[in-house]
Amino acid sequence: MSKVYTGTGDDGFSYIPAFKKRLPKDHEVFEAIGTLDELNSFIGLIISKVENSSKLKNLAYELIWIQKMLFRIGESITSSKCKIRDDDLTELEKLIEKYSKDVGYVEGFILPGGHQLASLLHIVRSICRRCERRIVKLMRLYGGLVDPIIVKFVNRLSSYFFIVALYVNKYMGIGEHKLEET
Repeated sequence: MSKVYTGTGDDGFSYIPAFKKRLPKDHEVFEAIGTLDELNSFIGLIISKVENSSKLKNLAYELIWIQKMLFRIGESITSSKCKIRDDDLTELEKLIEKYSKDVGYVEGFILPGGHQLASLLHIVRSICRRCERRIVKLMRLYGGLVDPIIVKFVNRLSSYFFIVALYVNKYMGIGEHKLEET
């Protein structure tokens, strides 16, 4: 790639193969793709915080795998050819179970926070939830554009970020703040 711009979107429209036409850049599909990009960018920030830690090195590898999955989800949405498989969902669920065993039983509502890395993971979790809402809207409006496994994967992904945030706090020796019932 010799240029980072093409100029073809300067009129506020861009081509999406799944729709077989140029769409305005404020279309729902771009909201979903843009939120995927935002999520992926924040994950990159987290990777930069953990990749030099010997104890959290595996987390960096997992997050890079997740970044690749997010690109595949974006490709799936824009092409309407699903690039996420059942095996990908199973792998994500295994990761959630692994951290769940380390964290133990979670009771009550956990307030986001704790260690800076855990706080970033909570931010990523909330962006992931917004991404899920954007993708569900596309599925509702355009039916076959979004394969249901994509919604499942993104839904599980927010659970992954939640449990990993709890794991990081536990690993760093920081207790969780819980919402106290009044």
